[in-house]
Amino acid sequence: MKKGVLRFFVVSLLLFAVVGLSACSSPSLPTLPSLGRSSVTVMGAIDDLSLMPTESGEIVDAQIVLTRGKHSVERRVPVQQYQFEAEIQLALGKWELYVLLLDGEGRVQFQSATQEIEVTPGKPIVIDLVLRPSDSEVTVSIDLTGYILRDLALRARVHFDDDIYEIVREDVTEPLRKVLSIPPGSYEFKIELYTESFRVGDRLGPGVWEIIDIPPNETIEIVWSPLAIGLEVRGRVESLLPAPENMRVSDADGTLIVTWDPVLDERTMGYFLFAQTNPLERFELLTPIPLEHTSYHYELDGDTPPNDVLFTVATVSQSGFVGYYSPTYHWSKKAQD
Repeated sequence: MKKGVLRFFVVSLLLFAVVGLSACSSPSLPTLPSLGRSSVTVMGAIDDLSLMPTESGEIVDAQIVLTRGKHSVERRVPVQQYQFEAEIQLALGKWELYVLLLDGEGRVQFQSATQEIEVTPGKPIVIDLVLRPSDSEVTVSIDLTGYILRDLALRARVHFDDDIYEIVREDVTEPLRKVLSIPPGSYEFKIELYTESFRVGDRLGPGVWEIIDIPPNETIEIVWSPLAIGLEVRGRVESLLPAPENMRVSDADGTLIVTWDPVLDERTMGYFLFAQTNPLERFELLTPIPLEHTSYHYELDGDTPPNDVLFTVATVSQSGFVGYYSPTYHWSKKAQD
């Protein structure tokens, strides 16, 4: 039974199935039971009339339905003083049974869940069925007006708690709509949209769970639209900052002092300084955090100092863009000797 704020009216129905044997007789042969079929008498009584909802029509008929595979047997019998009885010819074996209670206009007011019974010769069956208010006819319609991916949405999965119903359309001009029979109650509900299949990779986005109420025995429509959040995009055109000029390098006892002229632009945040000691390798960034000043001390390796070092510097803007590199400055140990 579903949880929720909707009040449920429960009707307890007792069913007695007594199997009678049909027989054939002959003056010279003993009486033997017929093989494979039995006469099943189904008797029921609504045992708590106080639970009958006053807004429902008076119960006048009971419809007894037994199914097995593709086969079904139905009997509609009158309910008199809240009791009914029916005799049904059934094949032996297992059947699935459910009961509907109808008002004077033939509308289902209560229905039971399906229950399995086994018809066996000579063995009485006693079943206690609990009837709940009848299902509602729920039309789920998906409105994709204004949805940015509406031309891709060909499938949908509709979730009522753990029950999932699928909607498929062949063309985007067709509506995404399905008629469902849903028991009354409160549900956790969501819809997810898909493209050409129900694979995870074809899902257009996660669904958002919400709570909905389904009243008993009504025809209702749920019109659902994907949740859309407004996105404001702002942008501006920013040119690259020019390269710093007038790079200089001086040697001070194994330390190279690299300086350059500042770039006088309000967008300037700092400077990236690069060095290269092997022409077969890329330049190394010496200042991962942009320098705020225009000088840098580069320590030469005391054991195996490089003979040649190329330096270049670039300006970094406040937006994080790296400007043009300056012309390389070539420092050579031979030139210092």
